Amino acid sequence: MTTHFSRRKLVKAAMLGLASATLPACGGGSDSDSGVPPDTGEPTPDPGTGPEPCVLPSPQIGPQQPRGLHVSWTDDLFTTRTMTWFTDGSRDPGSLVEYGPLDAGMDECQRATAPFPFRASGLSHQTYGVDALTHAATISSLDPKQGVRYRVGSSAGGWSPVQTLPPFPTQKFRFCHFGDQAVRDSSVRVMESVQAQQPDFFVIAGDLSYANGDQPVWDRYFDMLAPYTSTIPMMSCPGNHEAKDGRGQGYRSRVSQPGEGTYFTWDVHRVHFLFSTGGSLLRDISTSKELMEELDFMEKDLADAYQRRQNGEIDFIVLVQHYPLWTNTEGRSPANFSLVALEEKMLLRYEVDLVLAGHDHLYERSHPMMRGKQAQGGYIQVTQGGGGKSLYSLIDKPAAWAAVSRVCHGYTVLEVEGRTLRALSYAVSDSAGELFEPGADQLIDSFEINARVPAASPARAAPVAGAALASPLALPLRKARRLEDMEIDLHAMLLHTIQRNRDHDLHEEGLEHDD
Repeated sequence: MTTHFSRRKLVKAAMLGLASATLPACGGGSDSDSGVPPDTGEPTPDPGTGPEPCVLPSPQIGPQQPRGLHVSWTDDLFTTRTMTWFTDGSRDPGSLVEYGPLDAGMDECQRATAPFPFRASGLSHQTYGVDALTHAATISSLDPKQGVRYRVGSSAGGWSPVQTLPPFPTQKFRFCHFGDQAVRDSSVRVMESVQAQQPDFFVIAGDLSYANGDQPVWDRYFDMLAPYTSTIPMMSCPGNHEAKDGRGQGYRSRVSQPGEGTYFTWDVHRVHFLFSTGGSLLRDISTSKELMEELDFMEKDLADAYQRRQNGEIDFIVLVQHYPLWTNTEGRSPANFSLVALEEKMLLRYEVDLVLAGHDHLYERSHPMMRGKQAQGGYIQVTQGGGGKSLYSLIDKPAAWAAVSRVCHGYTVLEVEGRTLRALSYAVSDSAGELFEPGADQLIDSFEINARVPAASPARAAPVAGAALASPLALPLRKARRLEDMEIDLHAMLLHTIQRNRDHDLHEEGLEHDD
C-alpha cells in the first residue's frame, strides 16, 4: 500500500527536538536553574542545526520510462512476485527489478533511498497493437514473513518510483472481486474503494479496458491502474471485449499469469481457483478447438480438485470467469444456455462452491443453486459487473434463485479464515452521488460459505441399478469425462455462443451511443 509520513509523528519529533535544546540540564547552579546554559567557553550551537531532513529522491526519468506497472503471480505465492510494465518504442532498454527487504521501522525516506541488494532480470516482447514493449520479471527467494521494496526499469530507459509490497499472510487472507471496468471516473472510484479495503490481491472477472480494437486505450487503462496495481497484486480472466483485440492477443500480451495466462489454476492456502475464459474469446467456429481443449482442461482440473478436497488438502473450489450462467439482467435472462449445457454439470459433479463472474453491469448473488433453482449443496454465483462501466437494468421480477439483485457500481470483499469463506459486497456512489454520499460505500450484501465435509457419506454410495438420481451430487464417481461422452450437441452450443457474443456487441454499441 502507499505509505504516508505521519504528520503527527513529525510534529511530535519536532517538539521533542525543541525541548531537548531548551530544557535546562540536570544539576545545580543558578545558570541551570534559570534555564540559561552555563558558559563553557565553547561556541553555543545553533538550535536550528542538526541532521538535514530527508529529501525524497525524484524518479530516475529516462527516455523509455516504465509505465502501467502491475504485480501478479506466476509462481510461488509466498516467495515470488511478478512485475509487468511497458516502455514505448521497439528498442529494449532492459527488463530489471531491483529489490530488497522492507525492514520494520523503515520510514518513507528510508524505503525510497536504502540500497537494493538484489536484482532480477526479465524478458520483453512486443505489445499487441502499439509501438511498445511489455516487460515482465519475477523476483524470488523472498522472505515469506517480510515485505519487499522494489523498482522496475533500467539505467538505459529509466526507473519507476520505489514501491512496496507486504508479505502474503500465512493464515486468513482477503481479496476483492469485480469485473467490467473500463477507463472512467466510476472505475477510479471503485479502485480507490478497493485500495481502502487493503486486500491481499484483487480479481477482475473480464472486460478490463474496453479497448474494443483501439489498442492505445490499454495504455490509458494500465496507467489508471498503476497507482493501485503496483502495490496490490492483480489476477484476471478475459471477457468478450478482450476478444475484440485480436481474439485476446491484446490482453495476453499485457498480463503475466500462470501458464499462458488465458485460463489457469491457482491455489491460495486451502482455496483452489480455476480461472476460465468461459467462451468469452469465441468469435467464430475456427476457435472451437481451443474451447474444446479448455473444457477438457476444466473437467480434469475440477476432478482433481474434488479428489484433493476429499483427501483433506483443500477446502474450497472457486471458478472465476466473465460470463454468469444465470442472470436476471434485462434482455439476457434467464440464462446463458451454452454455459449451462457445457459447465453446470461439471460445477455440480465436482461440487464447486463459488462462481465469481462479471459481464452483467450490476450486482447479483444467488442462493446455493442448480439448474436455475435454489438447491441445498449447489454453487453460489456472484455477478459483480459494476467495476466502472455504464450500468444495465434488471427484469421486473428477478427469479427466485437470486438472493440479492442490485444495479450499482461496486465490488465484493471475500475473506477466507479457517474453514469459512465470508463475503461483503459494497455499492460505490455514482458520479452524481445519487445513491448516497460520495465516498461512503454502502454494504448491500453479505454471505458465508462453510467448507464441505470431505468424509464419505451414504449420499455418495453407488445408486441402485435403474434408480433415479435425486441430485447430480449423488453421482458415485468424480472422474473426469471426455467431451465426446457428454450428452450435448457441442457444435450447436458453439454456434449459440458465437451468436450470443455478436448480439452482445450490438447491444454494447447501442449503450456506447447512449453514453
